[in-house]
Amino acid sequence: MFEFISDGSYKEDLDFYTNNIIKEYGVSSKSSEREIICLANDGNVVAKKLYADMLFYKKIHRKNNYREAFSLYMSSADISYKDDELIGGGRSYPLSFWYVAFYLVNYRKNSFLERSEEIEEIEKMPYNIRLLTAFKLSVSALEYENISGAINLIGRILMLAGDHDIYNDVAAIYNKAVEECDNIRNLISSYSEDYVDRKKMYLSTEKDLLRLAEVFYVLAARRGYVFACNSLAAGKADEIVDMYNTLKSKVDQDNTKQQISSVGNDDMNKLDELVADYIKYLKIAADKLEPYAANRLGLFYMTGEVAGKSGEIRLKQYTDTALAKDYFHKAIVYPDVNSAWAYYNLMKYFPKTFSTDIALTNEYMDYIKVLNRKVYDLAMDL
Repeated sequence: MFEFISDGSYKEDLDFYTNNIIKEYGVSSKSSEREIICLANDGNVVAKKLYADMLFYKKIHRKNNYREAFSLYMSSADISYKDDELIGGGRSYPLSFWYVAFYLVNYRKNSFLERSEEIEEIEKMPYNIRLLTAFKLSVSALEYENISGAINLIGRILMLAGDHDIYNDVAAIYNKAVEECDNIRNLISSYSEDYVDRKKMYLSTEKDLLRLAEVFYVLAARRGYVFACNSLAAGKADEIVDMYNTLKSKVDQDNTKQQISSVGNDDMNKLDELVADYIKYLKIAADKLEPYAANRLGLFYMTGEVAGKSGEIRLKQYTDTALAKDYFHKAIVYPDVNSAWAYYNLMKYFPKTFSTDIALTNEYMDYIKVLNRKVYDLAMDL
């Protein structure tokens, strides 16, 4: 049915990896990693993907980590490059379809790949063709497995399709998938009872792009995919800020001292619903120790801050200092660059903890310095 297919042989490779490496050496030991490299060199498509992961996340340091990782993801997916197009084979690991798609969308634009070395195969593809190919790959991946990253990426490409003049092609691919693939149809129908009706599932006009994009984001978020959660939370934050400012404008126009909470119950209920969704999606990601979400939720509970595209507001009625501290701490369990802000916020909002513990202060400052130099300069002024 799809342009990119798998003959199913990856299941034998996965079994071999599980039985001969995981059971013998564990998941992340040095011995396990060396065995993965050897197995990848022998042609195991699952090991090729895992070897690529080690390069992508720089557990192994090479001159061109991202380029080498891309080559391995392509090989794991059994995809070759011909006449400026990606051509699929059959001996492929479906999970690697999504990784190749991720590169096509994000190369030198977002995530780690913003600083990627030059990858000639991607450079030759116009961005609209890259998006369309990534869509084909993501849809193909879902024929075999409900891969959270692929579900999320479909949502993102649906969001971008209207701006890159690929709506007609995306609609043709998507609607064919809905028509012919039980796995994809069942996935979409799980969104809500309304989507059991196939008419809701289809892309009929460009107006459906945003509606179905949110469906796929929510489906990925329900599976705990933290980046979908963050995207949904960001969208809710925009809505919260815009609605709050609209309500505030109504109050100001009345030229009274009334508070926003005194406007109509329907408006306040809607604002409360948006806030509940904002908290829900951040909480899913934060409880999985995603630093950005945990720090944002910590700030929300500390100050009531909600940051949207049109500015920041404070909803102080939601503050809870104990929860704020809990989520700041969650943001530093599995640290990345965003964790520097959580370390900073703990020092800023809970100064008593640090005023009598110089060792802890120095420890936190060292972490901040390593993670984010700009935050370190701010922390020096605390």
